[in-house]
Amino acid sequence: MKNAMAALLAATLSIVTAHANTCLSIHIACPNDLAPSPVKVRLYAGGAEVTANWTDNLGIVSFCGLTLGETYNICVDESTLPAGATLNRSCQEITMVTMAPPIVEFVLRGDFCDETPPPGECWLTGGGTVYKSRGVPAFSYGGVVYPGCSPFAAGGGNWNVVDHATGLHFQGQNIVVDSCSGVSTRSPRVNVNIIDFHGTGIIEGIAGNPEAQIAVTFVGRAIDNLESGGGADKLYIRVNNGATVVMQIGNSAADPATVSTGNLQIHTSSCNN
Repeated sequence: MKNAMAALLAATLSIVTAHANTCLSIHIACPNDLAPSPVKVRLYAGGAEVTANWTDNLGIVSFCGLTLGETYNICVDESTLPAGATLNRSCQEITMVTMAPPIVEFVLRGDFCDETPPPGECWLTGGGTVYKSRGVPAFSYGGVVYPGCSPFAAGGGNWNVVDHATGLHFQGQNIVVDSCSGVSTRSPRVNVNIIDFHGTGIIEGIAGNPEAQIAVTFVGRAIDNLESGGGADKLYIRVNNGATVVMQIGNSAADPATVSTGNLQIHTSSCNN
């Protein structure tokens, strides 16, 4: 399953520089992270259906070719859910305001869901904003680390941060998870809530910033405290060009920033399988 996911996630999680290629990923799973497959997800814009597709074995489906500034309504076709299963909501609306779009999460409940937390390592999905003041965020973040618990899928994942003040876009392209630790949570039900990771990537100017693309290194920590995570989950990202810090969220791994909106969600499904 992990090998099959690699090609899909490599294509759908890579960041883009043209509006026509902007992607959005949806994740449907139980509180314990068990995912049904397949489930049909429909995408609407302006009241009209744009496209529809089915989730994979991890409950993930991605839509690309979306437009920045456009508002989309994402709806799960409930007729394709497992018998007796329900959702926390059947539709969610999102406006593509950044090149770091969130992972849109739908929580599945019912007899289909097994309440035993899966053991072992972890992976991360997330998206939202940090340091939001008067409705304007300082940073937007979004992406996946070790998708499906695989270090090989999409080079270990794809993590994006946009600094709105400076007009810089960072993309972590080659990611290594250093550790999974912490305490048990129900967001989803797992036995760890902290993931530490590092890697390499690129940073470049956007939105009128002429800064050329350069190679960078980075370290990160995400803490999943609550569902949803706004005002509770924590994020630390430090991006370096050599010895120079070119982007940073949070003071340190020991003192990360609290996210303003969105969610950081740690998973253990597919680990040690």
